[in-house]
Amino acid sequence: MTRLRLLDLVKPEVLSLTAYRAGEPRPGLIKLDANESPFPLPEELRKEVRGALDQIDVHRYPDAEADQLRAVLAAQIQVAPGAVVLGNGSDELIQLLLLATSAPGTTVLAPVPTFSMYELIARAQGVRFEGVPLGPRFEPDLPALIEAIEQLRPKVIFLATPNNPTGGVFSEAEILKIVAVAPGLVVVDEAYGSYAGRTMLPHLVDQERLVILRSLSKIGLAGLRIGYLIACPALAAELEKVRLPFNLSSFSQAAAVVLLNHHAWIDGNIREIIRERERLMGRLGAISGVEAFPSAANFILFRTTRPGAEVFEALLQQSVLVRNLGSVPCLHNCLRVTVGTEAENDQFIEALTKALG
Repeated sequence: MTRLRLLDLVKPEVLSLTAYRAGEPRPGLIKLDANESPFPLPEELRKEVRGALDQIDVHRYPDAEADQLRAVLAAQIQVAPGAVVLGNGSDELIQLLLLATSAPGTTVLAPVPTFSMYELIARAQGVRFEGVPLGPRFEPDLPALIEAIEQLRPKVIFLATPNNPTGGVFSEAEILKIVAVAPGLVVVDEAYGSYAGRTMLPHLVDQERLVILRSLSKIGLAGLRIGYLIACPALAAELEKVRLPFNLSSFSQAAAVVLLNHHAWIDGNIREIIRERERLMGRLGAISGVEAFPSAANFILFRTTRPGAEVFEALLQQSVLVRNLGSVPCLHNCLRVTVGTEAENDQFIEALTKALG
């Protein structure tokens, strides 16, 4: 009997992919590459979290349904707990959605460039991914998007708003027009929604094909790896069938319950980041050789006249780490900087000015 070679056992769809690389943490860097909040927990909140973690029985499995955390989130966004599905980050929820709805050969659609995991997860499952280019300054191209929807009849449409990595947003009216023509689900990814001050949550009542994705990662709790999905309870119940048991650790659940009850700390940090984002946009606009694109998120995409890879390395030599996006189609010489603290942003601007000579 002839045995297959080892890599012949791997699906062609997976062999064709490039793994997502988040980057290796390095001490001593001003870390502005991952869209994290720059604000650590104050000591009084650390003590409260430690107290909650001390109560965990590590020899027992976590609460499989994460009932307490689900109840806290549902109360804060004013939906029924049965409308909420919890995931190990938004990535797992994207995977659940496609696993439950999209058979191999069906189509998933999104404006591009956008969050790369939509395409990676779709292709890994044998699902066709189609990207519809954004406008010349990465604004939504609604006519092109609607035309693609009518031609391709996608099972799922992903709309990241604010969009990563461009920072742009879809208006409420644009999203509703897309929902009106979509044959399948419209997933509005609001991972960065806290920085845009807008949400499609009120429309869940009368739009059963609408799904909303959110994350605790971008508001200061990235280490907990918690994302959540809000949908029609009937759809949420079906997604629960393919969610792996115990997908959230006891530690993440307990810490999140404590910290979500400290709105003043979370909201204050969000306001500070928004203020710094506007200041940073002004500073970038004053640097010759830089084109910064409007952002409603906690990051800014910018293009340089000097080769982006050279700028990235020049910043790194000055201990400033940003995200180099030059390998993404249509993002030639583009980099993305996370909005940090006032001091971090000033150091970044100083380093960028030097990098551009």
